[in-house]
Amino acid sequence: MSDDLKDCIKKAEAYLANAKTLVLTEFPLGAVTSSYYCFFWLVRGLLADKNIVTKRHSAAREMFSLHLIKSGEVPEQFKDDFKILFDHRQIADYDLEGDFPIEEINDLITRADTFLHFVKEKYA
Repeated sequence: MSDDLKDCIKKAEAYLANAKTLVLTEFPLGAVTSSYYCFFWLVRGLLADKNIVTKRHSAAREMFSLHLIKSGEVPEQFKDDFKILFDHRQIADYDLEGDFPIEEINDLITRADTFLHFVKEKYA
């Protein structure tokens, strides 16, 4: 495992811990953004392991699909999870009326947590 991936895992763990804290507060919507960033930093770390650097979120999603999903290295389900988290984060961050039930927010946290466990088990 590269140092970049190790650093990205640490950052992802911090975002996931933040999501698990925020979901219990009066501002549970913040957990959506933190769950997305947990996933995003894991993707960036996996891409960095392949010497692929992205600056935009859309590029990270595209390169994730091209270099990790299509090769079969990472299960297709995680591509879907990344899109779901991205879409929810867009609503949470940019839609004034955007809101989600607590069960849906917990599902997003679980998706990020599952991907974190996958990355740590496969690449650690």
